[in-house]
Amino acid sequence: MRLQSAMLLVLGVSALISSRAAMAAQLTCSASATLEDLTVCIRGQMPPRDSGGFVAPSSTQVSGWRSVVRAMMRGTCNTALPSSLSPFLRIRLLRDADNGRRYCVLMETGDQDEDGFVDRGTGTFIVNAAAERELSHTAPHPISDMTTETEAVTVFKETRSRTLLLAGTHRDASLAVSTCQSSTMLSDVAHNVANMFHATHLELAAHYGPRPWWVISWHGMAEDTCPAVDVHLSHGMDVPAAEGDRALALRNNLLADHPEWRIGLPGRGLCSLNGTTNVQGRYLNGVPASSVCGREAARYSGRFVHIEQDPGFRDPDSWIAAVLDTWP
Repeated sequence: MRLQSAMLLVLGVSALISSRAAMAAQLTCSASATLEDLTVCIRGQMPPRDSGGFVAPSSTQVSGWRSVVRAMMRGTCNTALPSSLSPFLRIRLLRDADNGRRYCVLMETGDQDEDGFVDRGTGTFIVNAAAERELSHTAPHPISDMTTETEAVTVFKETRSRTLLLAGTHRDASLAVSTCQSSTMLSDVAHNVANMFHATHLELAAHYGPRPWWVISWHGMAEDTCPAVDVHLSHGMDVPAAEGDRALALRNNLLADHPEWRIGLPGRGLCSLNGTTNVQGRYLNGVPASSVCGREAARYSGRFVHIEQDPGFRDPDSWIAAVLDTWP
């Protein structure tokens, strides 16, 4: 009897230790009161450059992620995560302390080695169920394109857009070269398809179908990359913007607010950063999902707006009015 009691005590202590370890291995950013606070916290937990911290998801995990995104887009935030995702992801409502609005947040929290960084670099997806604009703001290169992730979240929030999508690592976190586009690393979500970032675009396209919606992809360039411009707007092809194009409208609205800005557009030879190799841009411009790694778009849909900015032009307050005017 004493031996049995002792064994039960050991098992109980072991279970308690395991439970506490599991709790300690979750980076939930629970103290974040606003979306901006949450984004800063998430960025600080992302696997950094050359860390090897990106893990490509399995097909089962991608399917599970897409099912959760689907539920979120239908207004559900209390969905149970699939067993393939629940060990390292969390979904919850966040009431922003600034505006009182509620946002559904799907984010990676798992940190089994307890090094202070999430283990897989899955990324973050946020939905505003009470949105006024069918805009998806994305930050494919957090950390690398400095402050674009906080810029994207503030513009998302202040324009009452539908979704926000953040990549989960530095673009060069992986130690493996991409099998999609060999000039990039596997962790660069703008040039790879084996990630939740790309899977989210596929699910959003399925959700909207022919209905109007747009993706704004926030990027940052070095000040000397395109010296003739401060900001460059494109639609995923190096051809002039047609009348009525949202990239053209956004440029005009920005210049109305900031006439001193030098803003480039495709087809004018001022900047080569037109997003032509961006796999999400290619997909939204009509390239089949199976071909986006190697095939450029033959035409553009206008749903994809690719933004490159010098470091001094990433203040979200400089962009909010122009986005509101472009998507009234």
